[in-house]
Amino acid sequence: LYLDFFGDPDKRRQTTKKAKGPTGDGDDEKAAEENEGGNEGGDDSTAFKRLGSSSSHQPGAAIASQILSEDATYRDAEFQSMLGSLCSALHRTIRRGLVSVLDLDVLCQVVSVLREERSAANSTSTTLAAARAVSGVIQDAQERLIFCANTSLHKEVVRFKPTSADLNYPGKLLGEKPKAAIIVEDEEGEGGGAPKAEKEEAEVNDAVAAQLRIYESWFPPMRSVLRILSKIFRVVEPRVFEDIALSAVQACTKSLKDGSSHILRASGQIHADLFLVKHLLILREQLSPFDIQLRSVERQLDFSEAGKAVSRFLANRNRRLFSMSTENALVTLLREGVSVHESSVDSKRDLEDCLRSACNDFIEHTTSTLLGPISKFVDQCKNASSDGSTDVLRKESFMNGIVVKGMFGSASENLESELGNVSTQMKLYLENASTLSILLKPVVRKITRALEEAKRFIDEVPNDENDWNSELREEVLKSASAFETRVKAATSIKQGSN
Repeated sequence: LYLDFFGDPDKRRQTTKKAKGPTGDGDDEKAAEENEGGNEGGDDSTAFKRLGSSSSHQPGAAIASQILSEDATYRDAEFQSMLGSLCSALHRTIRRGLVSVLDLDVLCQVVSVLREERSAANSTSTTLAAARAVSGVIQDAQERLIFCANTSLHKEVVRFKPTSADLNYPGKLLGEKPKAAIIVEDEEGEGGGAPKAEKEEAEVNDAVAAQLRIYESWFPPMRSVLRILSKIFRVVEPRVFEDIALSAVQACTKSLKDGSSHILRASGQIHADLFLVKHLLILREQLSPFDIQLRSVERQLDFSEAGKAVSRFLANRNRRLFSMSTENALVTLLREGVSVHESSVDSKRDLEDCLRSACNDFIEHTTSTLLGPISKFVDQCKNASSDGSTDVLRKESFMNGIVVKGMFGSASENLESELGNVSTQMKLYLENASTLSILLKPVVRKITRALEEAKRFIDEVPNDENDWNSELREEVLKSASAFETRVKAATSIKQGSN
């Protein structure tokens, strides 16, 4: 085991070549010298060679079990004691090698291989000592793996400091699509007369390259969390994995929020909202195969009342220090001065809440963007009529008939460009058509509700007051209805095209 994982591969190859070299007189002499120990030793050597050649693909523990089970001598207590000493030495040797390993992939492979060896060693009573040693090595490898995983998560997620390239959204998404198109065109142009097998291989390579580009477009902390969790999922205990995943998801969610705040200042509101929605959806989707609860209970000691408890303890002159009852002064001091506070931590629920909040923020901001000045007009009308009276609303300057007509005209002019921008950005960040539909439907409902409220406030202003008349009112109401129709038609077309 030590040579397999920590030995010199060049020396192993040289040893193998020598072992497989042509046999001659010199080899016969060496074999005779090796068999000088007696016929019994020669028989064992022959058995090892026979089993080694016929079972070269079996685990080492399985081959040892077959050899040792042929003779009851190997089940002797003295032999088992010697075997235990040898296995302990092997355990200590491998442990020194494990301490220097930093690669998560190597540690995961070590645990996986040793689990197979342990299963084979447990099959017979003659190799139980080896099974115990292998179990110890597995525990050491798992501890090293947990340490390396926590170190990587702390470095790449908790203490992550994004660079301008990491926060280049939507630049990271926009920069990938042209590259993908150029690669496909070049391969199609050069491979026109290529055989069918080469074309299929090129298509597979294109698919893999596309997946890699999508993976590279993810925010680095989330990419690190999913990579590390996927590696250690099968090789550590479930409780340990769930504890690591819980803290990792918490740190990743916080990092995504911080990244969204940076993108808000650099690129704008819609990019910050879609960035957060996109990554939270991916995080939730990628965590679902693990089937973990991500829930724990944290307990903390509260010493806030310790000072008062000590004062009462010192003031009590009749304290019973040696009483064997609940009235003991020291027990009372601990009970009154120290308390335990429990708090439930549910990372999955926090993730769902964060995703829901991000979607609601996007819906609110998109609705305000599409409505434009109409949204501000509705808010002003609500504030002016908050006491239930419309007297103040009728006289407000923003309620002037000419001003309201110009407001609806300006909103209608900007609607087409705003709808196009929202649709383009949503398709860039969110590739799933159902997700687009889920986010757009609440936007349409909010716009419809806001236009109905605007119509109601307009109807409350009588004619011949604040420049209102029947013709102007009818024209404004038609503009509001036309605005609503255009929004519904545009969003339905976008959903259908997706």
